[in-house]
Amino acid sequence: MNIIINGPGRSGTTLLSKLISYHEDLAWISGWVNRYPNYTGLSRFNNLYRQQIFNVDFSKVNKMPKPDEAYGFWNYYMQNFSNNYKPTSNEIIKTKNALENLIKVQGKKHFVTKITGGLRTSVLDKIFKEYKTIWIERDPRVVVSSYMKQRWFYKDKETEFNNLSMEDKIRFYSKYYLKIFEGSKTAPKKVIFYEDLCEDPVAFFKDLLSHLDLEFTQWHKSKIEQQTIVKVNWSSYKEKYKDNEIVLLHNLLNEPLREYNYL
Repeated sequence: MNIIINGPGRSGTTLLSKLISYHEDLAWISGWVNRYPNYTGLSRFNNLYRQQIFNVDFSKVNKMPKPDEAYGFWNYYMQNFSNNYKPTSNEIIKTKNALENLIKVQGKKHFVTKITGGLRTSVLDKIFKEYKTIWIERDPRVVVSSYMKQRWFYKDKETEFNNLSMEDKIRFYSKYYLKIFEGSKTAPKKVIFYEDLCEDPVAFFKDLLSHLDLEFTQWHKSKIEQQTIVKVNWSSYKEKYKDNEIVLLHNLLNEPLREYNYL
């Protein structure tokens, strides 16, 4: 079984990927393999992520192999890992072979990876015979606010970003979020929520792993229980906006806010 963790970005994909990757039956692409994608044998070290020796949790040790978004891996085997790219037959073969070897080296039954933003079905449908998409959502107001805080698309354009008015920023980032939201509507997926993950991680994973027909072992449960999860919600951002800016944000994001019961 292949599992794709997806979401609009800043929605909890990294946290979810981190926690589900503790599962003993899941193979994944590590930061090591992402950096050296032609050396899939490095995946054999992924089990360090699940090790705790002499009270040292290797999943928290700097530079240890950890689950990665892996764009370096995908772009190594394909010319362009974008939403509408159609890989060539040769690219499909090379990517499939690399993934099969990666999973074999890890000795696992299933594969999970995280992809942020658009669904990329034009690529994934060619690479995987079948896969399940787990789509994690978060209060759209928080997602847009986080885009803004992180200066998405303006990392190296600080002056240009600062010259934008708050309304300009709200419109720009809301438009991006809505594009992802629209693109995800028709895709088969299980929608889950960041707030539920934060509220009760154990109950959240019990439900999610049941959906995936994976056992929720006592060991995995203990790893989830050890995590410190800080929930950041709309109240954490609301005070940064003026009343008219909140109205604009609500108007622009009205559909997903109602769709996901955030209003």
